Amino acid sequence: MADRFKGIKNNSKLLHLGDLFRSTTAKYWRINAWLSPLQKKRHAAFSNLPAFARGRVLNATGEKPKRDRAYCSINRDSIISECNLNEFPEFAYASLAKAEARQKGFLVETPGKPRFIIPQLELARVLFLHSGYLCRAALTSETLTHEFDAQERLNEGKVIVNVLKLSTFPKKAFDDAGTRRMLAWLLIDRNARKSFESIFRHYKQYSRVNNGWEMWTFSFEPPELRGWSFTFHGRADATKNKFFVEEITDLTFHGSMPDKVLFQHDSFKRYENKRTGGTPNGSPWTQRPDEHEINDDETASNNNEPVILKNDTHTVNFLGHTQTAKVNEVVESDTGGSNSEPNEVASEEVSTDEPTEGGKLPAADFTGPHDATDLTRMCESRFEAFNHMLELLQKEGVVLLSKETTALPQSGRGQKHLLKNGEPRVICCAEVSFERRHAYILEVDTSDGVSKLSSKVFRVSATKWSDVSGDLVQGITDKKLSWPTTMIAKNFNEGDVSSITHPRHDGSGSGNIPVEKLERWTSHFLELI
Repeated sequence: MADRFKGIKNNSKLLHLGDLFRSTTAKYWRINAWLSPLQKKRHAAFSNLPAFARGRVLNATGEKPKRDRAYCSINRDSIISECNLNEFPEFAYASLAKAEARQKGFLVETPGKPRFIIPQLELARVLFLHSGYLCRAALTSETLTHEFDAQERLNEGKVIVNVLKLSTFPKKAFDDAGTRRMLAWLLIDRNARKSFESIFRHYKQYSRVNNGWEMWTFSFEPPELRGWSFTFHGRADATKNKFFVEEITDLTFHGSMPDKVLFQHDSFKRYENKRTGGTPNGSPWTQRPDEHEINDDETASNNNEPVILKNDTHTVNFLGHTQTAKVNEVVESDTGGSNSEPNEVASEEVSTDEPTEGGKLPAADFTGPHDATDLTRMCESRFEAFNHMLELLQKEGVVLLSKETTALPQSGRGQKHLLKNGEPRVICCAEVSFERRHAYILEVDTSDGVSKLSSKVFRVSATKWSDVSGDLVQGITDKKLSWPTTMIAKNFNEGDVSSITHPRHDGSGSGNIPVEKLERWTSHFLELI
């Protein structure tokens, strides 16, 4: 279920995001926000920006309305210039056009293509401001410097990021692949860091004070964008030659990064049962409700590690070969560090403000973007037998249409999306065809030997696969590391799905299948395809 915002009516559409403001005696910023239908609430905490984008429906009670989508690529011929949002001529009504005219944007012009107007705040939101923590850090000069220490070990192809003890970045957020990737890019890539730090510089240069209120029209300097592309919800003018970007949904970009970025903190621990060697998928912490209500009029307490809220966020695809991981210290215990039942149900109401002593509500923050970066090259060694099997299939006439390796998402507080060493557990999806038959072969990374998942073959169309594959992958780590049989039975015909177990042998849990057994294993796949 989606989280809700207190004080906002059901099914409210976000029309406009305006200036930031705060009382000169206040610590935290708010942002002007116009909603439809019109209501008393006309602003929100700036820390809620990760969940805010023009055109979004907040507190939706049913299926969200479909929105137009378009695509923009930025190449070497593109010219990017600053503009105001009234560069787009066709807002719904005069007062909205007047309000948007004051906001800053970027105009992307490429010969032979439509022009695109991107609100500067929306671009910053998807690049940097995807958590309340980063919204606050962007308006200070030293937060990241004081809370993270990046140690380059370039001769080893990696960077160690030490999360310092005083850091208030939510520690549970490091379980999220998208959070790790975008934070690593921000901390290590000089182009990204310079752009992020320009937010504070622009605030100091352009903010204004009047009658006890400090106000600022958001602006910043973008990173180098050439070679980037994105998909977005938005609107076109009558000529179809100019687009207004409301919400960026998919971003493909690149940066200067090492092969591996490892995050370390004293609290990063992984509990293993001394007797069974098992790793818990639950925790003794308080049980969270299915839905939270975000109250941005109340302060957040520092008595809890911030609750991580699932945000209806964008997808990032990093055009590099960087792998990120949270380094866990393995701790042996009799119980595995887990209770079978949580203590109690926690409060539904939370605050996304910075946690403070005396705060009234449990602290919360948002997940980062969904990480769709292809990890195939980085994880080839984990799928050596699977890749060899695919080669043998191709010799039999099977066409390999595509192969993609991505990190499994976290489910709840479970840790099954991580290997024992803290690196992401990944899944490889091979799309194949054979004599006009179409199939998807899935292999889950069990290189740490915690499970013996079979391979799966789905004989379905590309459209069907696109509709259900996300829920399928999410379900693999939902309770334990296993295929979500209920979900599969509900969404696929019985004859369209098959399982293929790995050949039995010593060490089969780690996927190291002997060469002499590969041909027989391959023949099973060929029969099913």
